Amino acid sequence: MQKLLENIVATAEIMGREISPASAVMMAKDLAQYPIDVTITALTNLRRDAKARFSLGAIIEQIEKLNPDGRPTPDEAWAMMPRSESESVVMSEEMGEAMGYAQPLLDCRDQVGARRAFIDAYSRIVEKNRLTGVPPKWFPSLGDDPGGRMPAIAEAVRLGRISTQHGINLTAPEKVPAMLRLAGHGEQAKQFDPAIDERAKENRLRIREMTLALTKKTGTGDRLPWEEAE
Repeated sequence: MQKLLENIVATAEIMGREISPASAVMMAKDLAQYPIDVTITALTNLRRDAKARFSLGAIIEQIEKLNPDGRPTPDEAWAMMPRSESESVVMSEEMGEAMGYAQPLLDCRDQVGARRAFIDAYSRIVEKNRLTGVPPKWFPSLGDDPGGRMPAIAEAVRLGRISTQHGINLTAPEKVPAMLRLAGHGEQAKQFDPAIDERAKENRLRIREMTLALTKKTGTGDRLPWEEAE
């Protein structure tokens, strides 16, 4: 804690801000949830940023760059939001909450105002949750278009937003192999691919038939030709 306090006070002074001991201790407690080496590196990066201002939020923003928590940026989150009931997305509860501020403006066809309201609300909600150590919680919002569901699920699995098993449960059985391959789980996809399973059975049967033919031809009984007789 002492090392972190010293870095906080030094960073504030270098950036032209005075900070009281009580404020420094409070800030250190808020930052204690992060690895200290990451926090100190974040303070270093903050000091080197000519446009930055010293604040708890600015420090956490630097920490997030070093130790991302998987949250999309405000612009990315807005771009992810479905524009119709046919589209599918795996979104965070924070995105859903921010959309509540934007939806009335969308209903009025005010795209510019809706985007601004969403980004402001999302930024505010995420900052609050980061300060209190609340991780993002993800849930699927599957649209009416079946063709758009699998790519959205695969992307969420690839990014670790939902578990592989959750993704499998959300996907139609015949599309599970394709979803897993798209999510980067090619080996696991083989377990669900009926064509691969059928080829494996055929190969095992072919090997068995070849083995039987060789044993009959060489008269070795159950012993394979390459096995030495005792």
